[in-house]
Amino acid sequence: MNGFISTPKSTTSVSEVFESRYLIWQLIRRDFFVRYKQTSLGILWAIINPVVNLMLFLFVFGLLVKVPTPEYTAPFSAVLVVGILFWNLFSSSMNAASDSLVNNVGLIKKVYFPRISLSISSVFVSLIDFTIALLFFIPCLLYIGVDINFRHFYVLLPCIFFVLLLGWGMGCFMAILKIKFKDFRHILPLLTQALFYASPIVYTMSILPEKFLFIYQLNPMSGLIAMARWVFLGGDFPDTYFLVYSVSIAAVIAVLGSIYFILHERKVVDLE
Repeated sequence: MNGFISTPKSTTSVSEVFESRYLIWQLIRRDFFVRYKQTSLGILWAIINPVVNLMLFLFVFGLLVKVPTPEYTAPFSAVLVVGILFWNLFSSSMNAASDSLVNNVGLIKKVYFPRISLSISSVFVSLIDFTIALLFFIPCLLYIGVDINFRHFYVLLPCIFFVLLLGWGMGCFMAILKIKFKDFRHILPLLTQALFYASPIVYTMSILPEKFLFIYQLNPMSGLIAMARWVFLGGDFPDTYFLVYSVSIAAVIAVLGSIYFILHERKVVDLE
């Protein structure tokens, strides 16, 4: 039980997190089954949510606005599917990690365990939802005529990993900020919405004026989604420096976010 005993001045170590792996597994099971246990459609909601988003954005940006995507031979619906899937993975993991302390204050007050375990387990639940949706949408892409090159799938796991890492890192920052500053709970949805439109979900790089391209590329999600679209839709492989920047920023945010979380996690009970 060494991983669950602590003094007030100690900080969570990597070994503590490793020793709490069984707890993390139990938290994943709890969060996943609680999410769908009392719903009529159960895990189908993991598919329904992205489908509804797809239909709405397809109507607005595909039929009304008619956003061009000349760099892909695949239809706009396929470009949109990949963008929405990976955005949902990012946003759901970020939001789940940011809520991990707020939603478990009662548990935190009762017993010590590495609080970062809560954020880790929450993003794994998001990964399960993503996997369910992905397994549904791959046959859909094939059905609408997308020529998926499965030899590109060696890039898929790193792409998923870094999107998840970015969402978790940002969520770690926000988990503490939600506790320290109550107003941040209302600001976060606005920031998420702004980040959505600042990311290439419903559009691609081709429609951006060249003078804004550098600003666009500062967003690490831009490179990660471009890489995801290459996996499923083909086209030109994204610029290597662009990808290196995106994955590096994702890793840095994850490291800084986890450090910030660990340094402030013991103040949660006093602040809440």
